[in-house]
Amino acid sequence: HEVEAKNVRDVSPNDLGDYDLLIFGTPMWGNGNMYKDWVEFAEKLSGESLKGKNVVLFGLGDSLMFPKQFADGLKELYDLCIKEGANVVGRWETEGYKFESSKAVISGEFCGLVIDQENEGELTVNRVNEWVRKVLLEIGERTDT
Repeated sequence: HEVEAKNVRDVSPNDLGDYDLLIFGTPMWGNGNMYKDWVEFAEKLSGESLKGKNVVLFGLGDSLMFPKQFADGLKELYDLCIKEGANVVGRWETEGYKFESSKAVISGEFCGLVIDQENEGELTVNRVNEWVRKVLLEIGERTDT
């Protein structure tokens, strides 16, 4: 699979039509809010930019410093994508994480992959690999290549 990484600050909503799958990531910001660059990007969306697109999400969090709003910004990004008509795939299990609460948990799962590099960095590579396999299966892609 060919992947192209871009900073949300450098992307126009018009650029999104060129991609089959969008992977959006956000750090935790402030008290668990969506990162400011995503807020600015959201203001530019037309209502058609994400409609029908497969979108997967990942968020960064720090469960030790922010156990009561762990990766909350991911939920705001999820809500934005749903509002814009995206098909959000790639939910991730909460098992193995140590936190008190998170808005990013929907029906017992995170609405995307959560990475706590600060406190659980040794788990990141395995989590990312498993999440990618899960996402590819969800969108009907082969996972043996």
